[in-house]
Amino acid sequence: MENSNLTREDILRWFKSQKSPKLSDTSLQDAIEDGFGDWESSARGFGISYIVLGSLAIILNSTFLYTLMARKRTTFAHTFYIMILNFTLIDTLKGICSILFALKLLKSDMGTTDSLWTIRVDQYSGLLLRFSNLATILNLLMITLNEYIFICHPLRYSSLVTKGRVVLFVIVTWIISSTFTLANMVAGTMSKSIMIDQECTINANSTSSCVININSSTSSHFAYHVGLIVFCAVCFAITACSYFILLRVISSLVQADMKQNAEFEHLKTGEETKERHVIRRHKYVVVIGSVIVVYSAYLMTYAVIQIIHLVNMSQNFATNRQNSTVYVKYVCYLYISLHSLLQPLCYLRMREFRALLKRTLFCGRFLRRESVITENCYVTSARNNSKHTSV
Repeated sequence: MENSNLTREDILRWFKSQKSPKLSDTSLQDAIEDGFGDWESSARGFGISYIVLGSLAIILNSTFLYTLMARKRTTFAHTFYIMILNFTLIDTLKGICSILFALKLLKSDMGTTDSLWTIRVDQYSGLLLRFSNLATILNLLMITLNEYIFICHPLRYSSLVTKGRVVLFVIVTWIISSTFTLANMVAGTMSKSIMIDQECTINANSTSSCVININSSTSSHFAYHVGLIVFCAVCFAITACSYFILLRVISSLVQADMKQNAEFEHLKTGEETKERHVIRRHKYVVVIGSVIVVYSAYLMTYAVIQIIHLVNMSQNFATNRQNSTVYVKYVCYLYISLHSLLQPLCYLRMREFRALLKRTLFCGRFLRRESVITENCYVTSARNNSKHTSV
C-alpha cells in the first residue's frame, strides 16, 4: 500500500461504509460539509499549540541533554542523572512527535484533494508517540520507586540502586514499550477498515475505485486498549501509595528536626525560625505534591485517550458525539505535549542539577572571570614586589 490522492468523494465513501443504518446519505454528507469549517479552525488552533509546545520541549530537553552529555563523568557516576538522561531523550521524541502530529492539522484545506503524505507522517509520528508515552509511564514509575527507596531506606539505597540495575531497567523499559507499540500496530492492521491499493493508484486516474474496505474483528484492538487502561490504573495506584508514604516520612522527619532544635533556635531567633520551619515543611509538601499532580494527570490523560479509542470502535456512534470525542482527544494530546515541557522543569528542583546546568551553560563566563581575577592578582603582586625591590 502506498500514499496517493484521496478526494472528498473517497472520504464520503469511507464514512458511508462506517455509518449507522439510521443515518441517510444526505444527512451524512450535510454533516460532513457543515463540520469541515468549524473543525478546520479548531484544528489549526490545536496544531499551532502543538508546534509551540513541541518546540519549547525540544529546546529545553536539548539543553538538558547537552548538559548531561557535556558532563559525562558526573552523569554516568550517579544513577539519578542516568534516569534524567533517559527522560530527556523520551521527552525530546515527544516534542518532535507533537510537531509532526500538528502538520495534518495545519493544511490549507483539509477536505479537498491533497497528497496523503500527511497521513504517512501521522502514522509514523503516532507510532513514535505511542512508544514515548509508554516509556514515559514506566520511567515515571522508576523514578517514583527511586525516590521511595532514597527517602524510606537511605542506608540501603547505594546497595539497592546501582548503575548496572538502573541501566538494565532502562533497557527493559525500552523493550516493553517497543513490544506494546508493535502489538498495537499489529492489532491496528488486523482491525483496519480502509486500505489503498498501490497498483490501482498507479494505473487509475481516480482513487475512488482503489479504496478497499475491510471489516475484520476488533477484539485484539479492544484487548490492547483495555490492557493499557488497567496498566495506567496499576501505575497510578503504585505511585499514589509511594508518594503518600513519602509525605508521611518527610513530615515526621521535619517534625523531629523541629523538636530537636526548637529550644536552641527559639533562644537564637525567636518566632522567625518557627516560621522558616513551617515554610521548609510546606516546601517539601509542595514539591512532592506537584510531582503527584503532574504524574497523575498524565496517567489519567493517557487512560482517557484509550477510553476514547474504545468508544470510537462502537458501530452505533452518533456524529455529534463523535465530534465531541475528537475535541476531547486533542485536548488530551495537548496536555501530553505540555507534559514533555513540564517534566524537565521538575529536574530544576534539585540544587545539584541546577549547579551542573549553570557550570555547563556559563562555563565560558566563569573561566573568563577567573582568568581576569588571576591576571589582576598577578599584576597586583608584581607591582608590590617591584615596590619592595625599589625600597
